[in-house]
Amino acid sequence: MEYFVLLTVATALIAALALALYRRQPDAGILFATGALYYWSLYGAWFVVIDKLGGFSGKNYHYLEYKMFPVTLDANYLLSLALYAAFILVAQLTLLATLPRRREYRPPGLVLHHGPILAISFAAGLASLLLIRDQLSAAWTLNTSAYYFTRTQTGQWFTLHQVLNRVSMVPAAIGLATLLAGPRSRNFVGAGGRYALLGYLALIAGMGAFTFILGNKNEVFVAMITGVLAYLSSVRRPNLFKVASVLAVGMWFLYTIDFFRGVPLSDMQRVVTEHLEDATELGHFVTSSNEGYAAHFSLYGVLAADVEPKFAYSLYALACSVVPRAWWPDRPLDIYFYYSESVGAIQGQGYSLHHATGWYLNFGYAGVLLGGLVLGLVWTWCLRARGALRSNSGLLARVFACIAPWVFAAFLPPLLRAGPEAYKGFLLEGVLIPLGVLGLACRARQHSGAGSRSSSPALGVLHWQAPNPSLPSTESL
Repeated sequence: MEYFVLLTVATALIAALALALYRRQPDAGILFATGALYYWSLYGAWFVVIDKLGGFSGKNYHYLEYKMFPVTLDANYLLSLALYAAFILVAQLTLLATLPRRREYRPPGLVLHHGPILAISFAAGLASLLLIRDQLSAAWTLNTSAYYFTRTQTGQWFTLHQVLNRVSMVPAAIGLATLLAGPRSRNFVGAGGRYALLGYLALIAGMGAFTFILGNKNEVFVAMITGVLAYLSSVRRPNLFKVASVLAVGMWFLYTIDFFRGVPLSDMQRVVTEHLEDATELGHFVTSSNEGYAAHFSLYGVLAADVEPKFAYSLYALACSVVPRAWWPDRPLDIYFYYSESVGAIQGQGYSLHHATGWYLNFGYAGVLLGGLVLGLVWTWCLRARGALRSNSGLLARVFACIAPWVFAAFLPPLLRAGPEAYKGFLLEGVLIPLGVLGLACRARQHSGAGSRSSSPALGVLHWQAPNPSLPSTESL
């Protein structure tokens, strides 16, 4: 019974804080980020407790206990639930304490040209394909799944291949959201979009097919969430039916990726043609995916196995990671590998390490609270960026202010499924890549007394001049 009491109290507190945060700053990303924190931390616990107390939840997670370790309702499991709850609450309380009250919206004054985004996105997608083509060819020849083969035979360019997928998809998602928001967009104002929609649709089709063949869900999910949040932030009255439709289609596509990822590449076309109609259990996929269990199990496994923390190891590994592994093959591994070996998980397969577990493996119990504090401060940094804009802010500062809330929320799930080292990936793939691509595609909107015009590229050189308050503007609230 104490498990249900703890889960009920924690859920109520997390929901109350989420509502308080949303009232302070009405941003859809706050609700999504809170939902992600809960899903990857405590969601699966309800069904585990039901099953272990003799009930039947109908969730298919038991195979993870064979591959990882058995889970028992004991003091360690109760403690792991309490630590997960504390991790989320500390992150929320940190944000609540550091996030200022809602201020008047300051339009960033940016014109977004779709041509450069599409050119970079197509080039990155093609480069990603070229880097992985040998593995795809081998998977075809060996009559094996492209997903399993590329994950076991990664090669030295596999990480770059994954990064290029993000380069191709995340900025394009923001560009498409801007295009759909129209000329009254409150963030970026689109320009040169005569053929942009066709370009974005072609990119979605190409990268969708590519990620489907590879069995990669993460890039699609991150791009989808980024685009949806960008659209919701850009229009005053979003079409919620269209948003719901995009999310439903996107989640169904993620389900099909998961459904067919084990099919041999050489047989993919036939199997998909014959069995696509079988991919109908979307609700079961969302509620029963191992995403809600694998990371959740990790802290219990560490506590049950009495794994000793390695003081500040992730910080050391993070510092070493600035050197590419191609130059330093035996570079220190992430804390994840210490975790998987310590709990006795079957090697050669991927498991999620919860972010809180990663911090525990570095600093013990205090590390869980420290991890929540750091996460809350990063969250605050992203949400406060727009309020920190000044009349002389450079272009890149304004681009970051626009995208920071979206990319933080969208990249939170990958962050939650890894240790503290994941902040490097968030900084590179979640901040620097979209910031660089959109910075190249943006122009600063210069305002004069009689109107406004677009200026030349302003990579931090041109500055935004506040609009004349005597003139009407469609960008202000």
